[in-house]
Amino acid sequence: TGSFEIRVDLPPVAVLPAPLQLCDDGVADGVTVFDLSVRDSEITGGQGSWAVTYHETLADAQAGQGAVDAQAYTNTAVGGNQANPQTLYAVVTDTDTGCRDITTLTIRVLPNPTPTTELPGLVLCDDTAPGDMAESFDLTENEVLLLNGEDGVTATYHETLQEAESGTAAIADPGGYENSATPQTIYVRVTNDITGCHSTVDFTVRVDPLPKAVALEDFILCELDSDGIGQFDLGSKDGEVLDGQDPAAFTVSYHASQADADALSGSLLSPYTNIANPQRIYVAITNSATGCSVSTPSFEIEVQEGARANPDLGDILYEVCDDGIETDGDPSNDSAQFDLASQDGGILDGQDPMNYSVSYYVSEAAAELGEDPLPLLYENLGNPQVVWARVDNDTPRADGGDSSICHAVAALTLRVNPLPVVALEEYYTLCVGTNGSEVLDAPVLDTGLSAPQYTFVWTLDGAEIAGAGQGSHTATQSGSYGVTVTDVSSSAVTACGSTASAEVVESGPPAITASVTSGAFADLHTVSAETEGIGDYEYSLDGGPWQASGIFDGVSPGAHEVRARDRNGCGLATAAVMVVDYPSFFTPNGDGYNDTWNIVGIDGLQNAKIYIFDRYGKLLKQISPSGRGWDGTYNGGQVPTSDYWFVVEYQEQQAQTTREFKAHFTLKR
Repeated sequence: TGSFEIRVDLPPVAVLPAPLQLCDDGVADGVTVFDLSVRDSEITGGQGSWAVTYHETLADAQAGQGAVDAQAYTNTAVGGNQANPQTLYAVVTDTDTGCRDITTLTIRVLPNPTPTTELPGLVLCDDTAPGDMAESFDLTENEVLLLNGEDGVTATYHETLQEAESGTAAIADPGGYENSATPQTIYVRVTNDITGCHSTVDFTVRVDPLPKAVALEDFILCELDSDGIGQFDLGSKDGEVLDGQDPAAFTVSYHASQADADALSGSLLSPYTNIANPQRIYVAITNSATGCSVSTPSFEIEVQEGARANPDLGDILYEVCDDGIETDGDPSNDSAQFDLASQDGGILDGQDPMNYSVSYYVSEAAAELGEDPLPLLYENLGNPQVVWARVDNDTPRADGGDSSICHAVAALTLRVNPLPVVALEEYYTLCVGTNGSEVLDAPVLDTGLSAPQYTFVWTLDGAEIAGAGQGSHTATQSGSYGVTVTDVSSSAVTACGSTASAEVVESGPPAITASVTSGAFADLHTVSAETEGIGDYEYSLDGGPWQASGIFDGVSPGAHEVRARDRNGCGLATAAVMVVDYPSFFTPNGDGYNDTWNIVGIDGLQNAKIYIFDRYGKLLKQISPSGRGWDGTYNGGQVPTSDYWFVVEYQEQQAQTTREFKAHFTLKR
């Protein structure tokens, strides 16, 4: 037989827990994920040896099967029951005894608030401190729309999504919030006051810039003989007012008062007739897209007395003569100095120079702007050149304001007329006879110009020559000649003239004598020529090169011709001269060359006698200077090759004394 023990353990007693409630997870579908285990200790009453499992049906719970994931359970509809709220079955098992108990757990998804999700942005113009793009916004402005009629909820405003989701760092004063950027996103947390469930939406705040405003020039209307009233095209200021802003994106309006400009009311129509002179006009600029406007600019309109420049509209030509003679044939680069102030009278044409000023400019644009005036003593850059005169009304204003607004401009043509180019040479020669009074050749002083284009005044030694009024003049006297030539064709205003001078000097043909100054039988022969006359002479020997000196060295024996001529072309004279010398050898072989020996150039020496000796002193022959010479024979026979001596006795013309000369020569066969 055997025995066994029967033990009855008490089952665990499961505690009915409080319902488990969670806020919807963002999608308003009543479904979310639950951590069921948060109710374990409540169900077990804190018994550490008890375990809890959760089941969707009682059958599963009783069978101990189909336990769900307690830490990540999504509520769902089971057996035709709704998913929210949902009843689950909790099985409590005593792990020591295996005994179980079953209870229920209700899970419920709480709805989040349902604010309006699409909120309009808040937009302000940058009015408070233009340029900082920061303004004070009332973030609660759309709170009624935000809450959408839902009660029991509270809205808080946050700068970041993280702060809104966590419910921290709410904006303390949402009714007076200054943006930190533009555009900027603001996040709104709408919280159910009872459940704490919340929804988050956002909207933007934006600060739109004001239109750019710049200082404006006064609008001056210039009117001749003005009554102080005029019509102003205010719209013509739009470009200046917008200063580069797109006219399609902005509107400009003009107002008679600051209040009207601020209120964008009472716009003035254009053209506008002023009601005071001067009168201030106020401007509003509005961004057509944003509606932001600025009304700080203003300007004055004023009617001022106008100015005239060259009122009769005739061409103004200012001509001067060139300051130097030009020879390049190109008048376009001729230049001279112009005294522009001398043209003021013609430009003003009767306007009072005490109330009107004249200035000059290189271009019309510069004249209109009044920039970079030319110096009054101005040298032209081209010929002709157009410069522009500007007339400013400088009549003093009663209020001391600028009175130089009204002006007019006119063209002024500068032209440089050339000086006549006179083609006189510096020197001319008047050829006179040797008696100094007979004119052999009178020079013609020709300017190269002629009447009637030019007039001529000739002078001699400063005195005007009567009747000399042509482009050329024949000079019959020596002296300093001058001519003044005036161009009477280019302009009756300038009549440009130039002067030229020439010196006429007398000269004449020479009277010449020539002689051998070195003496007969010199080693080197020198011929000297001397002239008489008033000319400037030069010399030539035997048709050779001309030279300033009449002395010729190294002249060969024999007859020569010396010429003298006037450098200025007033004549030429010649003289003959004979150089005495002897040949050092001769060859009497009958070939026709050097067959005889004689002294050269001795014909002119009075009573000259020539004696020929052999080397022993024997007289072989006496010959005449005018004869054919010695033929190398003695008593009809030929003498041999050898050196032979000669003695010549002669009387020099200069000294009138008898001289003797001895030397030797060679006979070659």
